[in-house]
Amino acid sequence: MQIELANWTVHKDALRAVRRRVFIDEQGVPEALEWDSDDASAVHFLARDGKRPAGCLRLLSNGTLGRMAVMPEYRGQHIGSQLLRSAEQHYLNEMRGRSLRANVQTQAYYFYWQNGYSPEPDFNVDAGITHIRMSKVLGRTLSPSEQFIPGKDSQRYVLNSPCAANGLLQIATQFSVAGLAVHCADLQLPVWRDRDTYTRLTAWLRASRRRTMQILIPSEYAGIADHPLLQWQQRLSSRVQIQVHSSVNQNLIVLKPHGYIDIQRDQTIACFTDRARAAKELELFKELLRSSQMLREGRRLRL
Repeated sequence: MQIELANWTVHKDALRAVRRRVFIDEQGVPEALEWDSDDASAVHFLARDGKRPAGCLRLLSNGTLGRMAVMPEYRGQHIGSQLLRSAEQHYLNEMRGRSLRANVQTQAYYFYWQNGYSPEPDFNVDAGITHIRMSKVLGRTLSPSEQFIPGKDSQRYVLNSPCAANGLLQIATQFSVAGLAVHCADLQLPVWRDRDTYTRLTAWLRASRRRTMQILIPSEYAGIADHPLLQWQQRLSSRVQIQVHSSVNQNLIVLKPHGYIDIQRDQTIACFTDRARAAKELELFKELLRSSQMLREGRRLRL
């Protein structure tokens, strides 16, 4: 595997092939949003397996990284980290820059965190995908950021972004969360209609046989079987349990055993290390679960 310095004029076909496969075909990014004027002026880094393009990354003159992509068949081989290191060395040595930043997909948070990047406590949506801004100061040895780490970060966050719950849940399940207990009073919340959130939750559940997700909803309604949460639960019925209890009146995710994500009407409040509140909310959840009812639609779907 080789990482080569590339430019848009000479290497356009190879760079477009990688980005089209990952962003447009796999992630559903609209083609009109994928290609922009920054491509012509950016420094590009291209990973090749022989002559075959395997991954890419671009670096803008202002120190912004973006368009990191690795072909599916080459993932798990540390190509992304090699691309990052190449860009960092180039920016430090050739462009005389010290601070790099990137607007990264929250489902890739752990990758950037592991490579020394620290987050800003806010979320945004780019091309329909939840992102978080992260940065790194080059040439300085720092301990990994503890922000958003369950069991370590005790800060209480009050976030107004509509996608904050999506981002927080995706990040939390990349770390040491033993299980999830969910009060779900409103199934129409964006977090329960986000494809990337279900992809991340699926990966989290499948990483350990001990992990489970229990969900309480207040009632059923006609057509609930078509809801993404019900459809997803059917595919993972041994790990995801949905029950009904009329007393469910909040939208709260308990991150066992550390913290919580409290989704309110106009904001999301979260703390990744508040064991006292997590324990209190978990006790309430267990009480409701003991007297809850099975889904009628769920039983029908399992027949």
